[in-house]
Amino acid sequence: MAASATGALAATNTAPGATSKAPTAQALMAEYDADVVQHIVEWTEREMLLPGSMALDPALRASVSESTQALSRRLRTMVPTWIAEERAAQRDPALRGSALTQALLLRSVNELLIGFVESTGPAHDEAWLQAALAPTACQTHEPLFYARRIAIVQAAPAEVRPALLAAEQALLARWGTTRSDLPPRPANADLLAGAQAAAQLREGLPVTAAPMTPFLARMVFARDRRPDAPDRRERCAISQWWLQTQLAAPGTDRAKALQVFRYSLLPDVEELLPEQVKADTSGDSSYPRAARHFGVQGSTTVRARVDAQGQVQRAEVVARNIRVPGIRDHRPLAFEALLDGAALAKMRERRFSAQPEQEVRLEFVWKLEGDERGAR
Repeated sequence: MAASATGALAATNTAPGATSKAPTAQALMAEYDADVVQHIVEWTEREMLLPGSMALDPALRASVSESTQALSRRLRTMVPTWIAEERAAQRDPALRGSALTQALLLRSVNELLIGFVESTGPAHDEAWLQAALAPTACQTHEPLFYARRIAIVQAAPAEVRPALLAAEQALLARWGTTRSDLPPRPANADLLAGAQAAAQLREGLPVTAAPMTPFLARMVFARDRRPDAPDRRERCAISQWWLQTQLAAPGTDRAKALQVFRYSLLPDVEELLPEQVKADTSGDSSYPRAARHFGVQGSTTVRARVDAQGQVQRAEVVARNIRVPGIRDHRPLAFEALLDGAALAKMRERRFSAQPEQEVRLEFVWKLEGDERGAR
């Protein structure tokens, strides 16, 4: 963060012999809050930066830069409201430090990632479908979240870019507003269908699907490929291939297919974990590291099919009630699936009494004791 209130106080010393009044607690708090606002604005600007090395049409770069600069100006008036809301929610009018800044950062992360799945209407959806199917949509390797989204806009046919840019402006204008109608997260089976089909092809099994592009085939069938760790471009290209497959099938729900594609591109917030947190193996291994660091709590409901021997055969997450510091006006969409894998693992560990095949539902409650959250 920028200079602390203490540092700012030390800097106010005047020349020897001069008379000065000590700053009031209110003035110090105002100065501290201004530093916090600057910190959040700078973090957001870094995350939404379009690197100079990124191949973009000059007009597209200029349009996106204008929109992100407008967001930065809005954040300077928006974040003070967030600060007041967080202090009110935690019933601490003097809330400071990591408890405040982490909540504000998590709120910013959620706002940023909502834009990956939110729609501004049918025109946006149709334009995004054309962008998603563009041959080069998945061939960039940008490390920053927002740049990845804009790379797909760049890959889109020129005639739909104006609609995509207008949608980007509208999505950025929604930051800080309540969105109660965010698209639901698709079932894991839908999100994993493309990867499972690709795995079947690698094993020589028949799959009814669209032809793979040479770009995807090289990655999927590479001899040195690690199936447990596909990179972002491979995940994107598999999702694109599966979207093409679905759209070619009679009776496909285009809106649902696009929603699955959008969620499949949602960045993984674990990428934001500090290196020391990634390397830390201490703590409760049953509580996912990223969820613990970000203060994710709540409940996850899992539905499972149990065979006659009492063993779980299939399991899926069917409901979530997740809480994340700083996020209250809408779903913590960026963080809500961090507990899914652990919940499914716990369900698969269960043994049920032997009886005819049955369906069971269990709710797993996740709670952090004390202050186990990591500071960002």
